[in-house]
Amino acid sequence: MKLRMESLNTGFGSNTNNEGTRLLNKDGSFNTEKAGLSFFQRFSLFHYLINTSWLTFFSIMLLGYILVNIVFALVYMFLGTEGISGTYENGGWNEFLDAFFFSSQTLTTVGYGAMSPETKSIALVSSFESFLGLSGFALATGLLYGRFSKPKAKLMFSENALIAPYKEGYGLMIRVANQRDSQLINLKAKLAFSMVHKEKREFYFLPLEMDMINLLASSWTIVHPIDDNSPLKNMSPNDMQNIDMEVLLFLEGYDETYAQSIHSRTSFKGSEILFNKKFKRILGKSKNGKARVELDQLSSVEEVV
Repeated sequence: MKLRMESLNTGFGSNTNNEGTRLLNKDGSFNTEKAGLSFFQRFSLFHYLINTSWLTFFSIMLLGYILVNIVFALVYMFLGTEGISGTYENGGWNEFLDAFFFSSQTLTTVGYGAMSPETKSIALVSSFESFLGLSGFALATGLLYGRFSKPKAKLMFSENALIAPYKEGYGLMIRVANQRDSQLINLKAKLAFSMVHKEKREFYFLPLEMDMINLLASSWTIVHPIDDNSPLKNMSPNDMQNIDMEVLLFLEGYDETYAQSIHSRTSFKGSEILFNKKFKRILGKSKNGKARVELDQLSSVEEVV
């Protein structure tokens, strides 16, 4: 068929024994589990800290800050807190708190002046800790900049794809919108169709009504016209289930906020494609004369009358 797309171009093989329940997860991540390497060979601290959630990131930073101060506080207690001016003479909890607060002031190079090293051993350890603090905060600043500057597409996809009336026939429709107020320009879409035929997975490009829009100002309904050349021609919901069908959507555009290209993707299994439905209208006009997009209704559908 003219629509045939070699599996080499998709990154997915044709052997169905080498794949999971779906090719792409709904959030666009690969449905792949890597094995055969040790934890330290697979794990990248930088990659994890850049991509983890903000709550996890700050929790790790806070936990690391507390643990480092606890370690140095114990070292100061071992060397003797009498070598730190302005500390209590009695031991126990108060001594630990004094050592901990001295460590935090040294690590952050705050230095309020109430406590200072008086012995060479304490001065040596505190000088090393201040160096560690400067290096650590420089790394943390770099990670923060990397997280803020990393372009992230906040594109919303409809929960389901639809087979709905289109012109004189039918079309496969997926609706997408920009969750942020950022300006996306030159947004390009590619739609791929995957099915299992004779125990091998085959791929097809699905031609689109429009494969690019210059501005994503509101929402965009991506349409593949189902004509005589479409692999979806005369396909029923049961047929989609039997061939383990999956539709892959790839988007690429330019975000003016980041001044960089952004990418996003998702997929729809046969069970996630609805027949004889159409998207509800989400575009309108607000009272102040601006165009209004009801993003919470992006996936809302209604029966075709």
